[in-house]
Amino acid sequence: MLHVMARIADWLIDHEKKSALDCTIPDEVLDEWKETIEEREKSMKKNHLSGSEQYDMLLELDKKVKNLETIRAKKCAQKEK
Repeated sequence: MLHVMARIADWLIDHEKKSALDCTIPDEVLDEWKETIEEREKSMKKNHLSGSEQYDMLLELDKKVKNLETIRAKKCAQKEK
């Protein structure tokens, strides 16, 4: 089941990457993703699930979102010049 969830998360990131990297769309797109991930991470830590596969998958998803955020920041900064 976790592998299916991981694939869905990967698909969502890949599918939404275009809009996330569009500088005309507000930063709220990535902010919502980060907020959801942070809430889930806190919940998992509270319930002592920080060593689970699901938690590891969440951390991997967090890395991907942060990577998109970095790419977006660079791309949008270049467009402002």
